[in-house]
Amino acid sequence: MIDAVVASVKENIATDLAKKGTDPHFAVRVLNSRDNPDPFGQPDVSRVVVGGTIAESGIPTIGISSSIDPGNYGHEDTALVLLDLLSAAAPNPNSLNTYLGPRSDKIGFIGRGLGNIITHEIGHYSGNWHTDQFDDTANLMDQGGNIAQMLGVGADGIGGTADDVDVDFTTDSYTPQEPFTGSEDTLNTTAWAYSRGLG
Repeated sequence: MIDAVVASVKENIATDLAKKGTDPHFAVRVLNSRDNPDPFGQPDVSRVVVGGTIAESGIPTIGISSSIDPGNYGHEDTALVLLDLLSAAAPNPNSLNTYLGPRSDKIGFIGRGLGNIITHEIGHYSGNWHTDQFDDTANLMDQGGNIAQMLGVGADGIGGTADDVDVDFTTDSYTPQEPFTGSEDTLNTTAWAYSRGLG
């Protein structure tokens, strides 16, 4: 499971941003606490803490970032992704279990889904606001409330099957629940947040 989550985050952050973004100086390293010593506290190291519950954190959410940092001027951010709602019994609409079926690749789906949620929080401290979770564009920065789209559940409504969607950073409309109008290029906002020319 850890391998699948790490692979998802690396695909979203390192691979896609290098291939699709416009920053020729893009550079980022994705580490994890199982395989790497914890470098948090050193310059230019941000982290996402994965685990725990709403009761333990006192924060009624699935994930939260310490900031939304346009330009990524603060390079030592923290985000939190809690697991209690994500691992709740079906049919909780926030639970990964709700979208699993007998044919699901469970490890692949949970790894990708959790990786997408982790990446969403990284997107915030890289400078992105929320995008519209109810339009036709699946975006890693979609606001909560349509978790099936964030997880990449395909038309069959079951995760871990052949019609699942690879959700990426892209250009999308801001969510109407927040005070912005227009569109946001979350791909290049994130790619340029990790330019070697910054910092």
